[in-house]
Amino acid sequence: MEWAEFSIALAAFLGSHVIPVRFRAPLIARLGKRGYVAAYSALSLGLLYWLIAASGRAPYVELWPHEGWMRWLVNLAMPLAVLAPAVAGMAGLMAGFALWAGAHLVANGDLAHGILFGLLLAYALFGLVISLRRSVRLNLGWPRILGAVLVWAALFHLHPLVIGVSPLP
Repeated sequence: MEWAEFSIALAAFLGSHVIPVRFRAPLIARLGKRGYVAAYSALSLGLLYWLIAASGRAPYVELWPHEGWMRWLVNLAMPLAVLAPAVAGMAGLMAGFALWAGAHLVANGDLAHGILFGLLLAYALFGLVISLRRSVRLNLGWPRILGAVLVWAALFHLHPLVIGVSPLP
């Protein structure tokens, strides 16, 4: 029963990324493209937050010991992970998720977080391969870089409040 919430949150998150394919067209017809993207994004973020919180509440089973350099890895990877979607569209989004998941996989050496970030890394790499088959157009400019820096700073400072763990090494 200790793993129940994590299992349910994981199933809900993964299900929300498989099932919508069947319902996408009718939902877009009803909500419009922007409405669908906004609603689906909100649902995905909410389920991701629940999954992250549930992984923190799951029983701690160490896979590898935590080392101080692991937080540095995350702090170096995250600005790039935030910048990638701002400049490279869907391929950038998948690359950003892969960087985020990979760095957090290394920094969180327990079973629940290993499952969480390992699956998200695999999913992001799969999405990156698919999105790279399409043309990738870079859209790099100072407003996007500044926006990414501001988003990264907000994520960095809100991490202790929202996630409950300081990102500081």
